[in-house]
Amino acid sequence: MQLVPILIEPSLLGVAFALTAVIYVGNLVALSYWARAEARTRNGSALWTFIFLVAGIGLIYYIWIRYVRNDWESRTEPTDRRERLVTAYSLAVLLSFVVGVFVTPPDPVTQVMALPPLFVVSFVVSYLLVTQGSVGGSGETSV
Repeated sequence: MQLVPILIEPSLLGVAFALTAVIYVGNLVALSYWARAEARTRNGSALWTFIFLVAGIGLIYYIWIRYVRNDWESRTEPTDRRERLVTAYSLAVLLSFVVGVFVTPPDPVTQVMALPPLFVVSFVVSYLLVTQGSVGGSGETSV
């Protein structure tokens, strides 16, 4: 009777590993696009912006300054929908990783299996945070 869970679990684990890899590769693509867009609108270096955003603390600092404190220098053009989506995606990856560290046991296999569902929930939360301006309390779309 234990044969069925043994056959199902490796395939579920393989799907979880594949989804986790896709999420992290997608995050690199999203961060690349986001860094290029930020550097272009702020007349900065795309490479240094990418390095800043790839570092976890740099991403946290950017989100804090840009969306929580709303204390960032002005841009030459407002953010478009695609840029807000990649911002939400990158924030969701970071948020799901941090939440996964606290809610799962210190087992890498369990953390990998928990990352895809945590990412889905984190993406919804971060999308609302970034697009609706819910942190600033204004209720308007962040631009």
